[in-house]
Amino acid sequence: MSDVLKLIVLAFLLLPLDPVAAADPNEDARGVVFDCWQPELIFKQCAVAGPDGRPHLTPAYVPRLQYRPDGLAPVLLSVTGKKVRGQWYYTRGDGPLVPVERYDNGPDDFVDGRARSRVGGKVGYIDRNLDLVIPAVYDGAYPFEKGVAVVCLACTLVSDGSHSWYEGGEWGRIDPRGRVVAPFQPWEVWKTIR
Repeated sequence: MSDVLKLIVLAFLLLPLDPVAAADPNEDARGVVFDCWQPELIFKQCAVAGPDGRPHLTPAYVPRLQYRPDGLAPVLLSVTGKKVRGQWYYTRGDGPLVPVERYDNGPDDFVDGRARSRVGGKVGYIDRNLDLVIPAVYDGAYPFEKGVAVVCLACTLVSDGSHSWYEGGEWGRIDPRGRVVAPFQPWEVWKTIR
């Protein structure tokens, strides 16, 4: 094998791989096995990607998860054997895993009854029943605060390695019902008036 080919193979093996998002079916993901993590709990091979490409908890692990008083269990899934950042999900145990955005190294919490959920590369908001109640149409979104959430269209996620934020595009605010309460404006204007 040539040295160039060896370097290409080595680079491919060292690239971080993202786990399959629950809302983004992927035919190539069928059969992928996931490990689950909750504080003080690690379950090996607790979920598998089904025929639809979405991860599904293995029935034996559903009762072993730690559920919060609201009946939800936050769980971090990562592909078995891979050191990847993973994806946070919520489940009620009787239904599917629903992906949520990461916030401060944990799952997005419910503020004003809403948590951010990525579907097909866009962000929307779910309620505590894990229903998508604000459609996933935004390229970026922040958690609700005092009855409004800042959202953006055509924005880009930027990171310094430990923190992430959005820049560019058009920015506005929505209420917990998804209604626009501050008109969308270009990033250059938005950042001067926010």
